[in-house]
Amino acid sequence: MSWHRETLTALDRTGYIVLEAIHYGGVAPRSTFARPSTFVCIDSNTYWVKNTAQQGLVAELIAGRLGDKVGASPAARIIRVSREALPPTGEASHLEGLVVGTQDIPGSVNARDLEPFIRDSTFHPGLVDPISRARVVAFQTWLGVGDAQVLLRLTDGAVFSIDHGDCFGTVSTQSDPAITVTSIPGVPNLVGKDASSVEAAVRRIESITDRDILEAVTRIPAGEPWRSPVDRRAEIGHWLADRRARMREVMEQWLRT
Repeated sequence: MSWHRETLTALDRTGYIVLEAIHYGGVAPRSTFARPSTFVCIDSNTYWVKNTAQQGLVAELIAGRLGDKVGASPAARIIRVSREALPPTGEASHLEGLVVGTQDIPGSVNARDLEPFIRDSTFHPGLVDPISRARVVAFQTWLGVGDAQVLLRLTDGAVFSIDHGDCFGTVSTQSDPAITVTSIPGVPNLVGKDASSVEAAVRRIESITDRDILEAVTRIPAGEPWRSPVDRRAEIGHWLADRRARMREVMEQWLRT
């Protein structure tokens, strides 16, 4: 696959799809760097919307596109928040404009907020799904996610990777992926560390083609807060393709330790 700027620019010219926010839903339960809020959009889905990320909104969008494709994270979309969609109280005014949104997963909770659900038996750590846990480990390892976080769906124990704003900080040089196992309260890090789950997770990453990566790094808004110049996106694409080829060895080595 050619990662030259001409290849990306040609795809960029075909344009990107924007979802219109139509109804404000509320703020996150805890204060975070990005101060996200929920909006119902024109496709009838609810999205967690943010206008800032450590490595630019481009990181959230690319990671969300790829994570959705392998089933490791909610989908990320380009969202337009108009002044008319904002609440009159002003708490979400910073989100006006062209921003990124990550689709809400009903019945889920950030693992960092899981303790109260464990105490009142709403969620039992033994219910965590090992296959989805291994998939998230592989995905976060592949992307080199910083400040890694996960969601737990309380109904079935499925695990999802979230908050990918700290990806792609250093993509100009290649490095071996380092195993990333995000802690879940009460859940041993060994959950998902079995041959069957790891093999399934590696196959998901290996199923991503160069074309899939190319589609993930193109058709993205320009300027701040996106931080998405074409040369950087080309580097991200090449970096991801190189790390994908190393994932089987890295994950199998983790399995043996």
